[in-house]
Amino acid sequence: MSFTQRAKNEIMENRALRSRFKNQQSYGLLLFGRSFGPGSVTLATRQREVARYYAAAITRAVPLAGTITTREDTAGGQSAYRVRVDAAADRRGLLNRFAMLYPEGVTYELLGGDEGAGAFVGGAFLSCGSLADPEKKYHLEFAPPRPETAAILAGVLGEVGFLPKTSERRGLPIIYTHDSGQIEDLLTFISCPLTSMEIMETKILKERRNAANRAANCDNANIDKVVGAAEGQIRDIRLLMGEQGLTALPEELRELARLRLENPEASLRELGARLGLSRSGVNHRLQKLAQLAAPLRAGEEG
Repeated sequence: MSFTQRAKNEIMENRALRSRFKNQQSYGLLLFGRSFGPGSVTLATRQREVARYYAAAITRAVPLAGTITTREDTAGGQSAYRVRVDAAADRRGLLNRFAMLYPEGVTYELLGGDEGAGAFVGGAFLSCGSLADPEKKYHLEFAPPRPETAAILAGVLGEVGFLPKTSERRGLPIIYTHDSGQIEDLLTFISCPLTSMEIMETKILKERRNAANRAANCDNANIDKVVGAAEGQIRDIRLLMGEQGLTALPEELRELARLRLENPEASLRELGARLGLSRSGVNHRLQKLAQLAAPLRAGEEG
């Protein structure tokens, strides 16, 4: 099940919300459908449950004289559902009802504060919202069907402190956010706390994985650095061995040279632990070996 469907199911399964704020939720659901006017009241959705919920909201809002038609179309293996209020009298009844409830337009006060506004925005999400899988990206969006509805939604969201971005897709407005914190808060606001928690948990796991990957990359880089430095040291030691043999080296350098040859991946600290030396002490002796080998390296390069 997609994250969009999880969030929408959570809204639709909240009976207390539907009971206390059915007008606000229903208005958001209808206003952000495909059309909401005297000539047409329709919804287009890919979720069968949302299509049924939309039809039920209409029958709760007004006594119907006519019918509601739901049509399923299938293309590319995916189903899409279109719900239509057939009778002009029923469409007028819906418009009149919500015009009486919100005579001054949609405002935070008329919606009933945070909870009423949350129900309204939740209804809008059912009709035109979507939520990406947070494993892939953080993205929540509304695709309002008309510019005027986009302005209404942006206004309500702004009044309760959300600052989504706006764009266009195929000439239609898009209201969206990529901010994971805003997504979590907005889902909670529209009564999707469980989906919000899933986003939080996914984010925590991703951050842990990223931290582990960074640590592993850092460790690998350090290992590569150690091995690269050791390769140069071993070349110097073998040059000295070929010219004089290790027995010709000063005693303080002889044991270090042997250890380095036997332990090419050991760090300076690890070599020092075996010799009873500090890291800087080991580094100092390796520099002496490099100085002794310098004339031999120059001869090879020449």
